[in-house]
Amino acid sequence: MSGQTVNFRDIVQRVPAATDDIAPVDLWPRIAAAHLRRRRQRRLGLTGAGLALAAGLAVAILIPALRSPDNAAAIDWQARAQALEMQIDTLPMPSAGEGSVARTTVSEIARIDRDLQAAYDRGGAKNILVPLWKRRSELLDNLLVERQQQNTQARI
Repeated sequence: MSGQTVNFRDIVQRVPAATDDIAPVDLWPRIAAAHLRRRRQRRLGLTGAGLALAAGLAVAILIPALRSPDNAAAIDWQARAQALEMQIDTLPMPSAGEGSVARTTVSEIARIDRDLQAAYDRGGAKNILVPLWKRRSELLDNLLVERQQQNTQARI
Protein backbone atom coordinates (compact mmCIF):
# COMPACT_ATOMS: atom_id res chain seq x y z
CA MET A 1 0.00 0.00 0.00
CA SER A 2 2.96 2.28 0.26
CA GLY A 3 3.00 2.78 -3.49
CA GLN A 4 -0.77 3.04 -3.88
CA THR A 5 -2.82 6.16 -3.59
CA VAL A 6 -5.36 6.13 -0.87
CA ASN A 7 -8.75 7.53 -1.67
CA PHE A 8 -11.87 8.12 0.35
CA ARG A 9 -13.57 4.90 -0.68
CA ASP A 10 -10.68 2.80 0.60
CA ILE A 11 -10.76 4.56 3.95
CA VAL A 12 -14.52 4.13 4.31
CA GLN A 13 -14.27 0.44 3.55
CA ARG A 14 -11.58 -0.10 6.17
CA VAL A 15 -13.39 1.74 8.98
CA PRO A 16 -15.85 -0.55 10.67
CA ALA A 17 -19.47 0.39 10.68
CA ALA A 18 -19.48 0.45 14.50
CA THR A 19 -17.66 3.79 14.57
CA ASP A 20 -21.02 5.55 14.36
CA ASP A 21 -21.73 4.35 17.89
CA ILE A 22 -18.34 5.47 19.34
CA ALA A 23 -19.15 9.16 19.76
CA PRO A 24 -22.17 10.09 21.88
CA VAL A 25 -24.75 12.35 20.34
CA ASP A 26 -24.16 15.22 22.78
CA LEU A 27 -20.35 15.22 22.36
CA TRP A 28 -20.11 18.33 20.17
CA PRO A 29 -22.45 20.43 22.33
CA ARG A 30 -20.43 19.45 25.42
CA ILE A 31 -17.17 20.35 23.67
CA ALA A 32 -18.61 23.70 22.58
CA ALA A 33 -19.92 24.40 26.11
CA ALA A 34 -16.54 23.52 27.66
CA HIS A 35 -14.80 25.78 25.17
CA LEU A 36 -17.15 28.68 25.98
CA ARG A 37 -16.67 28.10 29.70
CA ARG A 38 -12.86 28.23 29.34
CA ARG A 39 -13.08 31.41 27.28
CA ARG A 40 -15.32 33.06 29.91
CA GLN A 41 -12.99 32.02 32.72
CA ARG A 42 -9.99 33.35 30.84
CA ARG A 43 -11.82 36.62 30.11
CA LEU A 44 -12.86 36.97 33.78
CA GLY A 45 -9.33 36.23 34.92
CA LEU A 46 -7.88 38.86 32.62
CA THR A 47 -10.56 41.35 33.63
CA GLY A 48 -9.88 40.68 37.31
CA ALA A 49 -6.14 41.06 36.84
CA GLY A 50 -6.68 44.31 34.93
CA LEU A 51 -8.96 45.66 37.65
CA ALA A 52 -6.47 44.69 40.36
CA LEU A 53 -3.66 46.40 38.45
CA ALA A 54 -5.76 49.54 37.93
CA ALA A 55 -6.71 49.62 41.63
CA GLY A 56 -3.07 49.20 42.64
CA LEU A 57 -1.98 52.04 40.39
CA ALA A 58 -4.79 54.26 41.65
CA VAL A 59 -3.78 53.62 45.25
CA ALA A 60 -0.12 54.27 44.47
CA ILE A 61 -0.97 57.54 42.77
CA LEU A 62 -3.68 58.78 45.11
CA ILE A 63 -2.10 58.02 48.50
CA PRO A 64 0.55 60.75 48.23
CA ALA A 65 -2.04 63.15 46.82
CA LEU A 66 -4.45 62.51 49.70
CA ARG A 67 -1.91 63.29 52.40
CA SER A 68 -2.78 66.41 54.28
CA PRO A 69 -1.18 69.59 52.94
CA ASP A 70 0.28 70.48 56.33
CA ASN A 71 2.47 67.36 56.12
CA ALA A 72 3.88 68.49 52.79
CA ALA A 73 4.55 72.04 53.97
CA ALA A 74 5.62 71.10 57.50
CA ILE A 75 8.62 72.84 58.94
CA ASP A 76 11.52 70.66 59.96
CA TRP A 77 11.93 72.15 63.42
CA GLN A 78 14.95 70.02 64.22
CA ALA A 79 16.83 71.25 61.15
CA ARG A 80 15.77 74.82 61.90
CA ALA A 81 17.04 74.51 65.48
CA GLN A 82 20.37 73.14 64.24
CA ALA A 83 20.70 76.03 61.77
CA LEU A 84 19.99 78.55 64.51
CA GLU A 85 22.62 76.91 66.74
CA MET A 86 25.15 77.28 63.94
CA GLN A 87 24.27 80.97 63.62
CA ILE A 88 24.63 81.45 67.38
CA ASP A 89 28.01 79.70 67.28
CA THR A 90 29.28 82.21 64.70
CA LEU A 91 28.59 85.10 67.08
CA PRO A 92 31.22 86.11 69.59
CA MET A 93 30.72 84.67 73.05
CA PRO A 94 28.59 86.93 75.21
CA SER A 95 30.22 88.93 77.93
CA ALA A 96 29.87 87.88 81.55
CA GLY A 97 27.05 90.39 81.92
CA GLU A 98 24.64 88.42 79.72
CA GLY A 99 21.06 89.59 80.26
CA SER A 100 18.65 87.79 82.54
CA VAL A 101 16.42 87.05 79.56
CA ALA A 102 19.29 85.24 77.86
CA ARG A 103 20.08 83.26 81.02
CA THR A 104 16.40 82.28 81.33
CA THR A 105 16.33 81.29 77.65
CA VAL A 106 19.47 79.18 78.02
CA SER A 107 18.05 77.37 81.07
CA GLU A 108 14.76 76.80 79.20
CA ILE A 109 16.71 75.33 76.26
CA ALA A 110 18.53 73.02 78.68
CA ARG A 111 15.18 71.87 80.13
CA ILE A 112 13.81 71.20 76.63
CA ASP A 113 16.99 69.28 75.77
CA ARG A 114 16.37 67.02 78.78
CA ASP A 115 12.73 66.57 77.71
CA LEU A 116 13.84 65.73 74.17
CA GLN A 117 16.33 63.16 75.43
CA ALA A 118 13.67 61.58 77.63
CA ALA A 119 11.23 61.49 74.71
CA TYR A 120 13.80 59.80 72.48
CA ASP A 121 14.58 57.30 75.24
CA ARG A 122 10.87 56.38 75.38
CA GLY A 123 10.65 55.80 71.65
CA GLY A 124 10.26 59.31 70.24
CA ALA A 125 6.60 59.66 69.25
CA LYS A 126 6.23 62.38 66.63
CA ASN A 127 3.38 64.13 68.44
CA ILE A 128 5.72 64.64 71.44
CA LEU A 129 8.94 65.45 69.59
CA VAL A 130 7.65 68.04 67.12
CA PRO A 131 6.33 70.49 69.76
CA LEU A 132 9.58 70.17 71.74
CA TRP A 133 11.71 70.86 68.66
CA LYS A 134 9.43 73.76 67.75
CA ARG A 135 9.76 75.30 71.21
CA ARG A 136 13.53 74.78 71.18
CA SER A 137 13.75 76.43 67.78
CA GLU A 138 11.72 79.42 69.00
CA LEU A 139 13.94 79.80 72.06
CA LEU A 140 17.09 79.60 69.95
CA ASP A 141 15.64 82.26 67.65
CA ASN A 142 15.00 84.53 70.64
CA LEU A 143 18.51 83.89 71.96
CA LEU A 144 20.03 84.66 68.54
CA VAL A 145 18.14 87.94 68.31
CA GLU A 146 19.19 88.95 71.82
CA ARG A 147 22.85 88.09 71.26
CA GLN A 148 22.85 89.96 67.94
CA GLN A 149 21.45 93.01 69.74
CA GLN A 150 24.11 92.71 72.45
CA ASN A 151 26.84 92.57 69.81
CA THR A 152 25.40 95.61 68.04
CA GLN A 153 25.24 97.57 71.30
CA ALA A 154 28.81 96.57 72.16
CA ARG A 155 30.12 97.94 68.84
CA ILE A 156 28.52 101.33 69.33
